[in-house]
Amino acid sequence: MKNIRLVKASAENAELIHSLQKDAFMPLYERYHDDGTSPALETVSSVAEKIAYSDFLIIYLDDTPVGGVRVRRFENDGDVARNISPLFVIPEYWDKGIGSEVMKILFDNYDDADKWTLATIEEDARNCHFYEKHGFVRTGNKSVINELMTIIGYEKRC
Repeated sequence: MKNIRLVKASAENAELIHSLQKDAFMPLYERYHDDGTSPALETVSSVAEKIAYSDFLIIYLDDTPVGGVRVRRFENDGDVARNISPLFVIPEYWDKGIGSEVMKILFDNYDDADKWTLATIEEDARNCHFYEKHGFVRTGNKSVINELMTIIGYEKRC
């Protein structure tokens, strides 16, 4: 695997993340037409707000930004949960092992987590397979977005 690294974003990176996110999620938006929830339609100011209150990391392949991942921390009764929302790679870098390498880095860098949580599109078998391959199991939580799309919850216990 080539050099994959995650760099914590700052406010100055909002436009870059916005552009990468739009490129990465537009194919899904075109398939599912999720007007109210698609990261492809998110504004730069919304991305900047997320950078301000969470760990938004830019994914680099060598020196090229190819995606991003946002990690949030929650505590409940002494347990620490880490939530991934979203994780994305731009289409020209799909199927190169980047997502799997990012997951390994996240699990190593955020070793305080008792569990990890995320949500993805139930109808997208590719995404579901990816998360299941990394030890995530379906929680049973579902949210119908429209007739084409349902969001399902996943978690991984550490």
